Amino acid sequence: MGFFDCNNTGKKYFPAFLILFFSLSLIPALVSAQDTEYEKWKKQQEAEFKEYQDKFDKEFIEMLEKTWEEVGINQGSDFYKERKPITIPKAPPKPTVENTAPKDDTPVRERINIDIPDAPEPEPIKIEMPPKESMFGDIETRSTNINYFSSTIPFEYPTQLRALYSPREFSMKKTDNKRIAEFWDKVSRINHDPIISYSNKVREELKLNDWGYVLLINDFANTVYEGYDKKLVNLYNWFLLTRAGYKVRIGYDQNDVYILFAVEYNVFNTKYYTLDGEQYYVIDLNEDKQTPSSIFTYTGSHQSQSKKLDLTIKEFPNLGDTKNVESRTLEFSFNDKDYSIPVSINKNLITYFEYFPLTELPVFFTASLSESSKKSIYEKLAPAIADMSEEEAVNFLLRFVQTAFDYKTDQDQFDREKYMIPEETLFYPYSDCDDRSILFANLVQELVGLEVVGLRYSKHLATAVSFTGNNVEGDSHYHSGKKYIVADPTYINASVGMTMTQYKNEKPEIVSLQ
Repeated sequence: MGFFDCNNTGKKYFPAFLILFFSLSLIPALVSAQDTEYEKWKKQQEAEFKEYQDKFDKEFIEMLEKTWEEVGINQGSDFYKERKPITIPKAPPKPTVENTAPKDDTPVRERINIDIPDAPEPEPIKIEMPPKESMFGDIETRSTNINYFSSTIPFEYPTQLRALYSPREFSMKKTDNKRIAEFWDKVSRINHDPIISYSNKVREELKLNDWGYVLLINDFANTVYEGYDKKLVNLYNWFLLTRAGYKVRIGYDQNDVYILFAVEYNVFNTKYYTLDGEQYYVIDLNEDKQTPSSIFTYTGSHQSQSKKLDLTIKEFPNLGDTKNVESRTLEFSFNDKDYSIPVSINKNLITYFEYFPLTELPVFFTASLSESSKKSIYEKLAPAIADMSEEEAVNFLLRFVQTAFDYKTDQDQFDREKYMIPEETLFYPYSDCDDRSILFANLVQELVGLEVVGLRYSKHLATAVSFTGNNVEGDSHYHSGKKYIVADPTYINASVGMTMTQYKNEKPEIVSLQ
């Protein structure tokens, strides 16, 4: 009986195990066919995107080759109409005002649950690159590491990039729009999608905002063109940020090449150019004071450019060496009792924000403290105010900010105007009115749970607090239907409701913190 003879009826059957065998043998072929179809589809998509990208690059290069216009610079607006005072006054005792309204002595602990973070020791940062083959295929690359605020970031880039120019080529030859168009033409022929994709991966892992991302791209550019003229570094920055979708321009004069940024908010004390109806700021990324006047630049933009630089600080970056911490002790007195507040500050954060652009105040007012700083400071401040009324707690925090820090203007401390986020105010030896107002507002909102607004005078910044009841006496202002009592963290020993004498008759601009 053969394999096909399964019974005496004479009918022929194919044994079940052979059916299974042949079915299984077909699967690899089917899978292989599917893989082939997917690979074809993937290559087709990549080719279409490359054609699409090449079209925009070609149009952009043609635009760059046209005559550029000379554009005059705008000096940028000052935040204050006059220079801030060199010394600050001490307040006299607050006048006693008879108030028949019942006092609300409900302790802070019954109004707000103060969250003191655990602040566990962060894990060391470890960034892993995808396999080279998956990023660049068979293109020859160079491997290196970038030290990004103590985080070690592996980085790989095509060796072709350094072969495009000699190290001194841009310093020896005149820079004009023709050379800049030639640069874009050369660099755009090298596939940068893997670099942009990897930079976004690093951004996500380090929790970087736009400012942090721009600094990361700047480190990439400086790494690729290490030892080359700074003009080439700036041009490569411009190229990478454009590829990443940012609205940046490039301009040149006889001395240098400048990157110009479109920003979501006003940037004070910073030069800018008006291009196609938008302000483009000269923001330094390499700690050099850039002093251009008129420059040559182009009109129009690359099709990939869609977003302005957003400086909002929604969370702190996750930076490198967790042991790079500095500690100090802040001391002050309140109601004849001495207090000592130990503070731990991550120095990587201080370096990260050192040259942060001088943008709108709400960006700084909404920046909190790092978890480690919160833990060190809240553990002392929260228990101290737990049994106080709202007014007493706010006065306690006022006295802390007024007297635990020495006063000095930004011009005297940094030789430039600078707003400090709360973390920086805890770190630097001196602070002025805006730094103290930012820190104080943060503490009141976090520890007492009350709303705060800024009070901007001609050469001074203070705050005002909206209390739960209407029984807190003193100078006040109304905003959006709410009463805010003056609280000046720079006016030494001043209690809630006291305005500095020289601003008594000046109506401040009320700054919403949101």
